[in-house]
Amino acid sequence: MRNRKDTRGAVAVEFALVVPVLMILMLGIVEFSYAFLMQASVANAARVGARNYAINYSLAIKTGQSQESLQQAAIQVATDATPVPSNVVSGSFSAVCAPQQQTTLTLSYRYHSLTGWFDGILGSSVNLKGIGSMQCGG
Repeated sequence: MRNRKDTRGAVAVEFALVVPVLMILMLGIVEFSYAFLMQASVANAARVGARNYAINYSLAIKTGQSQESLQQAAIQVATDATPVPSNVVSGSFSAVCAPQQQTTLTLSYRYHSLTGWFDGILGSSVNLKGIGSMQCGG
């Protein structure tokens, strides 16, 4: 039977081998969760902008405001609804509003990882796309 003192070093070595793997796994879970949160936030911001445009287009017609300026105002509302508005790359509508027609806002958002460690791996050109659709006047 071996002495208990012989196994103390083995436990420390096993611990030293297992902890980095567990930490990387935990960091990956946190980063994936953050990316999922950012995707949901950008999609929600696109829905907010599409809703703003769909609700206000009839008012704009009555006041003589152009559809383009109304779209830009709605894109600005959507941009302001994102977690970091300066990371919004672009926003565009699929169609101008017309009664009982559907319009879709597509937002492109530059993603940066939570810790910054994965930006080197993923690169700085990772864009999330949020899509929001609304029926005009409905």
